[in-house]
Amino acid sequence: MLNEFRERREKLRAWATHDASIYRSFSDTVRRLTGRPITALRILDLGCGSNAPMTLMLHATGCKVTGVDAFLGHRWGLGVRPSRYSAYMQEAGPVKTLRKLMGEIAYDRVYYQTLSSEVGVRLTEQNIDLRLMDVQNPSLPVDTFDVIHSNATWEHIPDVPAANRTVAGALKRGGIAYIEIHLFPSLSGGHDLPWITPGRTILGDVMPWQHLRHPKWQAPVYLNRLRERDFRRAFEETPGLEIVEWRTEFTEGQDYLTDEIRAALPDFSDDELTKRSIIVVVRKS
Repeated sequence: MLNEFRERREKLRAWATHDASIYRSFSDTVRRLTGRPITALRILDLGCGSNAPMTLMLHATGCKVTGVDAFLGHRWGLGVRPSRYSAYMQEAGPVKTLRKLMGEIAYDRVYYQTLSSEVGVRLTEQNIDLRLMDVQNPSLPVDTFDVIHSNATWEHIPDVPAANRTVAGALKRGGIAYIEIHLFPSLSGGHDLPWITPGRTILGDVMPWQHLRHPKWQAPVYLNRLRERDFRRAFEETPGLEIVEWRTEFTEGQDYLTDEIRAALPDFSDDELTKRSIIVVVRKS
């Protein structure tokens, strides 16, 4: 029980540290490519997630940012708020609400405490702009945003060309989009590993690349199963967008890639099987 408690808190710390590193990479890239401080830019966080880490970090540093997702949740751990529990009790009932309170105290707050410490700012939901929308077809004003950020969302979108067109429409002319994509052929691309934070691999009872090797494998969440070449083609064919940067973000799985696996997956190169994620930066022309 104690080991499980420690391991869960360790996972939350690792994930928060990872999210903070994404914030720093995003901020540095935006400053380098725009020549302006991020606080001077209008930013959209597309597919912000229920924890909304990027939206929260940008908001806390004084940016004008809007976070958009199909599910926003309650951001457990960001301070115990009675109103949050009142709303949740109506959704889930008293037993689950009490369990959630215990979980927030023991686990959830570790994530936001670590995130706040990593970026050196106090995180708050006060006056934050979070909107409930379909990420693929959000109701967004055109020619509005200087920068669009998206992390680990494009692999879940059924119609990537449509999402790309949405980005092109929402950006101001000369604006940029910074899009991180978790690639399906990678070791963790099936989203079924017990630990998928970059820098450490835990397979549990999952066989390496089982999502590619077993025809009956089923994803725990929707995945469009596109490969890097498919994403590149989609961006190259999107009117009004030009690719500024296309770079590898993280690699993984080199120690698990055997000759047996290579023989079972002849259509995939070593590079494709070990490339976890990419950063795509595009500019509206």
